[in-house]
Amino acid sequence: MGKVQVYQEPNRETRVQIQESVRGKDVFIIQTVSKDVNTTIMELLIMVYACKTSCAKSIIGVIPYFPYSKQCKMRKRGSIVSKLLASMMCKAGLTHLITMDLHQKEIQGFFNIPVDNLRASPFLLQYIQEEIPDYRNAVIVAKSPASAKRAQSFAERLRLGIAVIHGEAQDAESDLVDGRHSPPMVRSVAAIHPSLEIPSKCAAASFPLTSDFKAD
Repeated sequence: MGKVQVYQEPNRETRVQIQESVRGKDVFIIQTVSKDVNTTIMELLIMVYACKTSCAKSIIGVIPYFPYSKQCKMRKRGSIVSKLLASMMCKAGLTHLITMDLHQKEIQGFFNIPVDNLRASPFLLQYIQEEIPDYRNAVIVAKSPASAKRAQSFAERLRLGIAVIHGEAQDAESDLVDGRHSPPMVRSVAAIHPSLEIPSKCAAASFPLTSDFKAD
């Protein structure tokens, strides 16, 4: 293990001090991501940048759980946060990433560095076979139709049956709520750009007559 000091200032700024030479060395930075995700990310980015400015040969990030991986698609008028995080890691100086079970495989395309997306399924299958005596009578259950594909993979390798819990899909999991199918906002005539104003003859035919609006 390398010697490094990571601590927070009274205003919660993260400070990193590499206490040994890493010049020309291959550095592995292991970040398990605690519940305080944002602080964990800043620790990782600052530590990567500190090794980069200390002339490390390569900087490999080992992140078993990649934070913000579920925010990998555009939802309504939000943002693709996992793409932002990938760009920040590459910009900080990361040269290789080792992670596990990304929420979507396409996240690997957000990086311009090599990404190893390892799988935990072999260890889970081994645990089931060794620790559950009567697992042959079990059934693999998918909690939603979206997770049926992964559950089917487990069921096929264990030669078990599969069950899928059906339910109404949440709005956040639907691609129909990303804003592309929403109707245009209704605006008043006064808010329309002058170059797009309706001619007077068309306006008379389009709007009902009132005491303040009369057609010629």
